[in-house]
Amino acid sequence: MTTPTRRKPGERRRNVTIEDVARAVGVGRQTVSNVLNDSGRVAPATRARVLETVTLLGYQPHHGARSMRSRRTMQLAYIMPPGQLQPKNLIMMQFLYSLVTEAARRDYQVVVVADRNDPGEEVRRLVSNRSVDAFVLAEMRRDDQRATLLHELGMPFACFGRLDPGLPQHWVDIDNAQAEAHAVRHVLDTGFSRPCYIGYMSDKPWDADREAGYHDGLASRGIPGDGAGLIRTDDYDDAAAASAKIRSLITSAKPDVVFTSSDRLAIIVYSIAADLHLRVGRDLAVVGFDGSIGADIVYPTLTSVVIPVEDIARRVVARALRQVETGSDTDPGEIVPAWLRQAGSTPARSRA
Repeated sequence: MTTPTRRKPGERRRNVTIEDVARAVGVGRQTVSNVLNDSGRVAPATRARVLETVTLLGYQPHHGARSMRSRRTMQLAYIMPPGQLQPKNLIMMQFLYSLVTEAARRDYQVVVVADRNDPGEEVRRLVSNRSVDAFVLAEMRRDDQRATLLHELGMPFACFGRLDPGLPQHWVDIDNAQAEAHAVRHVLDTGFSRPCYIGYMSDKPWDADREAGYHDGLASRGIPGDGAGLIRTDDYDDAAAASAKIRSLITSAKPDVVFTSSDRLAIIVYSIAADLHLRVGRDLAVVGFDGSIGADIVYPTLTSVVIPVEDIARRVVARALRQVETGSDTDPGEIVPAWLRQAGSTPARSRA
């Protein structure tokens, strides 16, 4: 490896090429390209040397020229379901922000496409016009028709949420059941004994997984059935109906800790608790799921299962662009760990 010379302040810089970087590191041009585009397999030590040399030499990829040579648009399409446009969908708004940020870091733009009644029509239009290089999907069903269509069209895509084995495994996700079960075990072990659960009545797999995780956590601690109680709200939109059900559960079951399927539901619990003159963190513990910004704006701050949204967005973009760069992605789906962020809503309780 040739030791690159750092430019002196004020020194005029000549045009540094990718070949200069490769020569200084002692690797091939393709290796440097793989590092810059986060595609292919590069040893961590080599990757670190390439990035250090890029900084020292002041190399700046000419992405406009690269796009012309490769006939790429430098654009990713993100198919957004209508519910994600609502400000209360905090976790998916965070995902969109992280997606745009990660794409920009790679000199890509994100084209947001509204998921209408027939998203396939818009997908076909973008593919036929060659308007984008790849698609990003979220809120996946196991047999998601959008993924099926993109696979049939031979279009690169990657998604937040897992797919059935019959589809390409270009997905990144968390283990919702495992994360919820861990949260239940951890909180119960701090002294709580009358847990209840508030979830959603939906066909979305992550809601079913989180509820299953709640039951797994109870069973591991010898608590039968639903614990102190379990309810499901009818949908994501009717806050009044959800509030009525939650109030009825808390007043009748008298739980000491409430586990919820989302931070949004947990925040509703805060409101109901205040109406019932119960102080969250003293009279009633509350646990959310998402780790959204909403968990930090309530008092006391909400204990919540954190979904690593930034890491997921980074991996999803990398998997989409790997297909653009190499034409394939044969790796299995990726499970990234979620974790419980303990806060003021679940103080340890004396067992005395």
